Amino acid sequence: MGSSAEMKGKNVTVDEEKEMNFKNKLTALVVDDSKMHRLIHKKLLATLGVESQEAENGKEAVDICLSGEAFNLILMDYDMPVMDGREATKLLRENGVDTMILGITARSREWEREEFMGAGLNDCQEKPLTRAKLLSALQEVDAKL
Repeated sequence: MGSSAEMKGKNVTVDEEKEMNFKNKLTALVVDDSKMHRLIHKKLLATLGVESQEAENGKEAVDICLSGEAFNLILMDYDMPVMDGREATKLLRENGVDTMILGITARSREWEREEFMGAGLNDCQEKPLTRAKLLSALQEVDAKL
């Protein structure tokens, strides 16, 4: 008989399945103006057992978070219309949101990444976000709960 993950039709190893067993039920907010990137990140989170919600821009993310919705992790794109990730992160921090915010960007210039980090990110990763990088962030969040 296969593992529970194999029985659900997923091809994961026993070691990978152990990685996905978080102590806590985790939730994430995926913020990106690209529908494709939101879908990819939501599917990646789902494969790790994390429920997620999405926002198309920084203003939507701020509105969702300040309305009382709570998340364990926010994946924040840098470049978005209406309100970019840097401004949204700064507003979230100014309003007391202490959720781990992982910046996701296609920008590779060091000063741009530093500027994004300076807004209050916990970490910043280049696109595409890998499963390993996401898993590392989720394990860090889970350990702090």
